[in-house]
Amino acid sequence: MPDTSAVPAHLRALLDCYEGQMPEAMLRDFVMFTPTPHVIQTQNGVRIYTRCALDTFLAAWILDENIDIETTPPGQTQSLKLAVRSGQLQAPTEALMALPTQPETQTSADVHRSFCPYTLVFSGIKSYQVWSATAPVPTTPVTLQNAFQLAHTLIDRLTHLHTLNGTAGVRCC
Repeated sequence: MPDTSAVPAHLRALLDCYEGQMPEAMLRDFVMFTPTPHVIQTQNGVRIYTRCALDTFLAAWILDENIDIETTPPGQTQSLKLAVRSGQLQAPTEALMALPTQPETQTSADVHRSFCPYTLVFSGIKSYQVWSATAPVPTTPVTLQNAFQLAHTLIDRLTHLHTLNGTAGVRCC
């Protein structure tokens, strides 16, 4: 079983919404085809949008292919450009992700309302601090590399739980 001890409890609770499902089933919940500040471009030229910045990292692990990510920090017009190549995140070292510390996680609708709008990427600590001073929910900043590894751990756990349910190999979508 993947070690999730480093995953904060409130993020482990997010898994409850998806427990037993194949990780790809998550795509139906967080991938959108209408514009959001979080954009994924696949190798095949497919452009998709996600509800939050963490979803772009989850999608990278689920899709298991090289992708380009653009995410626009709040209050800015210039997007940050990230890439995933061979399972490695390429991102500015000073960039951070805000993660809500007290989201409601009983249903995916709760997650969409209390987690997604506040899970954002910032170019550095100063821009995060300016935003967080007036943010309507408490958050904590994490490095993009840590957020990327967190996404990997979450997807590994979902894959493991799906396999335990005896449905491994059944495609959802």
